[in-house]
Amino acid sequence: MICILILAACSPKVLPPIIEYRDSVRVEVHERLVHDTVSFEVPVIIEKNVTRDTVSHLENAWAKSDASLIDGFLEHTLETKGQTVYIPVQVTVHDTVTVEKQAEIRTEYIERDLTEKEKRLIRRGRAAGWALALLAVAGLAAVAIKISGFSPVALFRRKV
Repeated sequence: MICILILAACSPKVLPPIIEYRDSVRVEVHERLVHDTVSFEVPVIIEKNVTRDTVSHLENAWAKSDASLIDGFLEHTLETKGQTVYIPVQVTVHDTVTVEKQAEIRTEYIERDLTEKEKRLIRRGRAAGWALALLAVAGLAAVAIKISGFSPVALFRRKV
């Protein structure tokens, strides 16, 4: 049994290729300054105010105001101009880029000729294996002889 194990242990091996998969994730954050325009609408608002005073008229980019004297009272009208206002602004934009990669790494074993040193070591290993096998058989035989009580010397003695 031991002999079979020793002799089978030195058989050549065929190794399958090793395939590994490696994943990598890289996150890049870029900041950039963007020139943009914000717009909003000015709502139309009408307000009136009555007071004792003289006539007046006011107007700007947002509203106009008229005041007039009627029966001793000043009537004042304020109207905002309905329009859309555009205001230039600078905005910082954060761009996030995620790069995911999966790489396949294939490792193959290439058969090559043995060097002289490797051949010499294999021969020595086989010789040592046979020597161990013979010692094991001799030991088993010695134990069997001891147990059975058989004596090889008795075979060569003369019987008188």
